[in-house]
Amino acid sequence: MKVTLSEGKMILRFTLNFILHQILMFLLMSVPSVFYLYIFKQNPEEPTYYTLIAVSTLALYFVYCLFYGYYVALPMADIILRIQRLAKGNYEALPKRRFSNPANHLYREVYRNLAALTETLQQEEKRRKEFEKQRQEWAAGVTHDLKTPLSYITGYTDMLLSKQHPWTEEEKEEFLCIMKEKAKYMEELINDLGLAFQMEQSPMALQGMEKIELAEFMRRILAEAASMPKAREDDLEIQVSDSPIYIQGNRKLLHRAFSNLLVNSIVHNPPGTKITVQLAEGQMAEIQIADNGSGMDEEDTKHLFDRYYRGTSTDAHVGGTGLGMAIVKQIITAQGGSVQVESEPGKGTVFLVRLPHCLQSA
Repeated sequence: MKVTLSEGKMILRFTLNFILHQILMFLLMSVPSVFYLYIFKQNPEEPTYYTLIAVSTLALYFVYCLFYGYYVALPMADIILRIQRLAKGNYEALPKRRFSNPANHLYREVYRNLAALTETLQQEEKRRKEFEKQRQEWAAGVTHDLKTPLSYITGYTDMLLSKQHPWTEEEKEEFLCIMKEKAKYMEELINDLGLAFQMEQSPMALQGMEKIELAEFMRRILAEAASMPKAREDDLEIQVSDSPIYIQGNRKLLHRAFSNLLVNSIVHNPPGTKITVQLAEGQMAEIQIADNGSGMDEEDTKHLFDRYYRGTSTDAHVGGTGLGMAIVKQIITAQGGSVQVESEPGKGTVFLVRLPHCLQSA
């Protein structure tokens, strides 16, 4: 069995401690005999003295056993108590004892690891509660997002079917356009839900990999984003390197990821925002999407790629599934890349995506 250095130190410490206690026990149990030999040596054959020595030795042995039990067993009982508290879901750290047991140093690695485990479980419990809160808020938001377009569709359907008012063709067309728009939004919401969970269940991002010329690929996505009504007043541009950059990836999923990033920069910023896409080549292909818009606070930046997170800003409500940025991270990560965000309120936001180069020759 392989023993680590830390385990070896613990074994040596326990061994030396055991030897020391055996020596102390031998010295303690020899006290009655020494006392008899040097004090009562004038009557060495007296049976009463033998009985006294035996009883004294036995009493000292039991006293020492009690001491040793306190010395060794009490810290172990304390450790078991702490483990039982953790097993029951109580992750609060126990207060330090006023008087510390001298044997605690024997178990210092155990106490150190228990303290680290307690801290880790506390952080995990905090994250779990935050995640559960986000999930509940997200579920309420998605329910609202589904109910709102459904109420539009139901309302306009009832109006079209009503015989109380003769609708003109223009009015009917307007109603149908609104119903189509709401149905499209619901379809996008359902697609986001399906894609987010499908990405976790299967490695679909690694399927359909192909060689992609990055500059032309990003120009097309930027052109699509620029055609959005919300982007009419925005200034969108792309900066590319002199030499072509090739990556290997799933074209459809990467299109979805970069579209989500650009749409996020357009929708969550005021009109007239400048959005710049910059391509660079290093150890990995780098795609930077920067804007000079509203920016985000530290809390939003920290949780931006968390599933179900919708942000804390109350300046304006922008509908969303709470899955768009989580989908971006899932797609990029599944293809060997990474995505980072830096933002500051009032100074804009910068997304930096890194993707591996194409392994095939250009």
